[in-house]
Amino acid sequence: MATFTGSPASGVEYALYAAHDLVPSRDWGSKLRCWFFHYTHSLGAGLGEVNLIRMEPGKRRILIDLCRIVASQMVATADLHLGYRAYTKYDGTAVVADDNAFLDNADVGGGDIDSAWVLPAVGYFDVDSKTNFIIYAMIDTANIEDTDTINGWCITQEGN
Repeated sequence: MATFTGSPASGVEYALYAAHDLVPSRDWGSKLRCWFFHYTHSLGAGLGEVNLIRMEPGKRRILIDLCRIVASQMVATADLHLGYRAYTKYDGTAVVADDNAFLDNADVGGGDIDSAWVLPAVGYFDVDSKTNFIIYAMIDTANIEDTDTINGWCITQEGN
């Protein structure tokens, strides 16, 4: 097997660090924050939405691969979605709600789920909100029933 020309190669950030050039602000002074959520249903069987996390206004990056959803089995064919409510960006731009932003049609009717969030595929989601940022679950196609649970956490990177 031949060595490719220019070995060893480097990524863009590595080259910036090595040249002591500008370093992206997200690499300095940021902290990780964990937002836990726990929900046990007790309102009777049905379809619907459950607010899980309310983040105060601000700038943050949701690290998708570090976020987790753990939900019990619901009625056969039930689907679970994770998304966010409509909010306003710091610059005043309105952002419409997206019920599939972080998880789309997870098959909770087929059994318990325990997995990382899968969307967006790029692995992170940037929030720059002037209003509260709310993450919620939606159950559709079939019902959530009493004692069914939705638990997990969301990891954000905050600061600059």
